[in-house]
Amino acid sequence: MRKNLRLSAAAIAVTSVAGCLVLPAAAAAPAAAQGGTVYVLQGLTGVDAAVRVDGRTVAAKAAGKAVIGPLQLAAGKHEVAVDAPGTADDTKASFTVTSGRSLDVVVHRRNDAKRSPTVTTSVNNLAPVASGTGRVTVAHDAVVGPADVRVDGKTLFANIGNGEELTLGVPAATYSVQIVPVGKTGPTVLGPVDLPVAAGKLTRVFAVGDVADGTMDAIVQVLPLTGAAAAPPVKVDSGTGGQAQALIRQSQQTSTGESSAAATLLAVGVLGGGLLASRRKLRHTRSS
Repeated sequence: MRKNLRLSAAAIAVTSVAGCLVLPAAAAAPAAAQGGTVYVLQGLTGVDAAVRVDGRTVAAKAAGKAVIGPLQLAAGKHEVAVDAPGTADDTKASFTVTSGRSLDVVVHRRNDAKRSPTVTTSVNNLAPVASGTGRVTVAHDAVVGPADVRVDGKTLFANIGNGEELTLGVPAATYSVQIVPVGKTGPTVLGPVDLPVAAGKLTRVFAVGDVADGTMDAIVQVLPLTGAAAAPPVKVDSGTGGQAQALIRQSQQTSTGESSAAATLLAVGVLGGGLLASRRKLRHTRSS
């Protein structure tokens, strides 16, 4: 029988950059002048895992929800390998670091019968936002079917599958966030929880774990945005929206990855306006 979980805000692990598990200097790859920053998130709740990057151990025993980083890596192709109990072989995946960019490498379980580990990557949007606003990313990396994200009781985005995410700019405030099965108000998959979004910060929420065995949880990490505040938008494009794959195709066809469906929801007042950017993308996974 499916177990439901309601978390209080205190039950969510909130990690600042200063609180991350930092790669020891002896194991760190030399940072190229034009390298990037990488965070490895251990999303296999309930188990400890050994994590290696390019063959070097960055965490010998990373507990579930650990954030390993920031790792300074040279621009180009790299490999992460994860050895966790219950898996016959290491889970390995390649990822590409781009100069000056911040990248999340998330180890989590697939929503399949085996609950097998996989790796998903996502670029952090650290571009400046308007004064008094922040940016928030919600990622679905849990062992559960497609879900809706509800904010302050309203469905902000629908039909998010395992390995997908949404990112948008919102006024700095505290929001009630809840993840529920598609088209329903319950049973709750995660939350509702109070999520503070600070001005000038990127707040990332990763839903991880398995509803069936009661290990559903979330990793929350906050990163500073770069540069001066941008000017607020002069218009918000709207559209009819669509399901996940249609929005993924749309985001891949535009340089900003903005989603008109989420813009429409915000424009009618789900979060009271203040939209700066919204996108939804499938984070490409490669593992063995």
